[in-house]
Amino acid sequence: MGCLARYAVVWPVLIGWIVAGQSNPASAPVTLGSLSVEELKQYYAPLSTPIAFLDGNEAFNKLQPSEKCQVHYLSKASWAGALIDLFQTSPESPRIFVLLQSIFRSKSISALKDLATTECYFTTEDWNSLLVYIATFYANLGNYYSNGMRKFIPQISPDKFECLINSTFDDGDGAANSKAAELNLSQGIWAKTKRLIYELGPRYRTLGFGPAALTTYFSANCDASDAKLVKDFLVSQNMEAWNSRVIKTFDRHNGQPNYEIRFASSWTKASLEGDAKHRQEVDGLSLGVALQFNGSSFTFTRGDYSHLMSKVVKYLEEARNKKCFPNTLEEEMTDGLIRSFNSGSVAVHKNASRLWVKNKNPVIESYMGFIETSQDPDGMRGSFEGVVAIVDKAKTAVLTRLVDHAEEFLRLLPWPREFEKDKFLKPDYTDLTVISYANGWPPSAINIPNYNEIRQNEGFKNVNLGNAIAATLTARPLHYLSAPDEFLLKSNRTRVFDVIVGLHELLGHGSGKLFHEFANGSFDFDIATIGNVSKFGAVNKWYRSGETLETKFGRLGNVLEECRAETVAVYLSLFPEVLKIWGVHEKNAEEFSYTLWLEEAFEGLDALSLAQVSADTVGNSWGEAHAPGLFAILRVMIESGVANVTVINGTDGKPDMLIRLDRKRILTDGKRAMADFLLDLQFFMSTGDVEGAEALYNRYTSLKLPENQRFIQWHKIAVARRKPNPL
Repeated sequence: MGCLARYAVVWPVLIGWIVAGQSNPASAPVTLGSLSVEELKQYYAPLSTPIAFLDGNEAFNKLQPSEKCQVHYLSKASWAGALIDLFQTSPESPRIFVLLQSIFRSKSISALKDLATTECYFTTEDWNSLLVYIATFYANLGNYYSNGMRKFIPQISPDKFECLINSTFDDGDGAANSKAAELNLSQGIWAKTKRLIYELGPRYRTLGFGPAALTTYFSANCDASDAKLVKDFLVSQNMEAWNSRVIKTFDRHNGQPNYEIRFASSWTKASLEGDAKHRQEVDGLSLGVALQFNGSSFTFTRGDYSHLMSKVVKYLEEARNKKCFPNTLEEEMTDGLIRSFNSGSVAVHKNASRLWVKNKNPVIESYMGFIETSQDPDGMRGSFEGVVAIVDKAKTAVLTRLVDHAEEFLRLLPWPREFEKDKFLKPDYTDLTVISYANGWPPSAINIPNYNEIRQNEGFKNVNLGNAIAATLTARPLHYLSAPDEFLLKSNRTRVFDVIVGLHELLGHGSGKLFHEFANGSFDFDIATIGNVSKFGAVNKWYRSGETLETKFGRLGNVLEECRAETVAVYLSLFPEVLKIWGVHEKNAEEFSYTLWLEEAFEGLDALSLAQVSADTVGNSWGEAHAPGLFAILRVMIESGVANVTVINGTDGKPDMLIRLDRKRILTDGKRAMADFLLDLQFFMSTGDVEGAEALYNRYTSLKLPENQRFIQWHKIAVARRKPNPL
């Protein structure tokens, strides 16, 4: 019932939105495409879904009153903004949310269960299936998995779901007008949403560009070619898209395409009429003015999600007014967030992020905004995210030691010095106890801000989400390993995961340089002295003025960066001086490296279940930024002769797989292969070589290249044996 209290204040906002959009109910029949019974099961929210509990009570109870005040209001701001994620996931997600909230506001869980069994003939399995679907929806803030971008549907029939809705608000006593109003509202929402809840036609199975998939970052009439045009226009305007979405219309007189680029902000044009103080512009761009580019018209507007953004601002202002913050730096950062969320300015959010980077060793760590771009099929627009956490000082001490040795360890990486940042800017690296993570299931760690010019030139922060890691590991079983290997990994898994996450975040995301040419013709690298890099020859590509990793690579940029960071962790795990940071004695280093590579091999094979193979493209969609990189690392292990995957008969008589590693070859062939792969990744990303990066990516992640056909069989087995992610 925590969601009810959490969203009580914004409830009228959501109801208003839903009622305003209540016309034209979705009455068309549900489409399942060509799915077989077995394939359909992949889209049910599985009954076996584990629940992982984030424990933050002890850490919260030790806080001072002012610190609890900070956590309280920042959490309220984060969760108010997180409702935007519903709109960013699918058109139906906000309506499903209101429908579920209405049901649970009306009756207790036990009363609802009685109704379901007595009035609607639910079996125990039906009731449990519905609860799992609802829990999965809340955990992902929408009806698509945040990890995999795949749709999930209830495992009960639409008729039973509808019966429960009707019974919830009909007590049979002809009673209350309020109950009648709630029944009418819920029936209206159900009529508009029923088909979309269960719809599994080809477009609705996953998130991505239309017409083959679904996205709300672009209007439904946009495809990848529209995204390319919008991207080129934004580069021409030196504008970034983090907090925006795109709506395409056509001029009714001449048929010219019109693209409206909407910035999320609390301010709207109507709210600022006659207000000379706040001019109608964002980051120097005039709002509401049509700009011509390549035969199309473009207009910038703001006020998207204004009602929810105003709630975020309200809670930040309350934290500010109640003097919850311990220093002026945190107050100034909060003021920057307020100005950014009011105006829609990315530049102001960047400045607030700069202050956040400078805020060293806080007790409460918090960051919010439009951050991770993995859900946008173009890889440029962020979903709203808010994290509020308490620093664990004991665990942070280990990470501080890693930071102190970072420059020494960076010299172990396989690329020339010129491909490394001019100066390593030592970040704050902390282990956190998460209190609020408002954006689906929390990751293991975060390296932020995601603005590359800040990370490269001014610094960044790393945070491990310690209680999230612990919760995930306890709820996620191992498989594909022999009994001795599984026992060895289980015995060391927490420390293995700590090492992977620490190296991935600090020395993975914190390493490597992107080469830039600026508007005045200057460079941030020396073309004359950079020389040749092994097989690639001289550097002849780089990022031109206005280009970023996101605009050059799109969604692939995030995938490559996650793959590069994970490969850094795998490679550096082979050096005893690195492992010593976590207390691994030199005599145990070889076995620990073997154990860590077992974890990576398992993760790579398990990630294969997220691949989505289509018949009309060379590549395949993975729906998640980390998965293809994990599989690519397994491929490198296989190519080097370290890893071997065989198809076997499982204990249940069905096809299964077994991973074995040749531990004698890890420090020789495996190390060389991982170094070569890492150099490839860094070179293509440093130089902005999209073609080279795409070829490398397809070579290691495509299941349909002629030489990769055996992976199709592996994929089928991985899908059949996929374990649900914990909630």
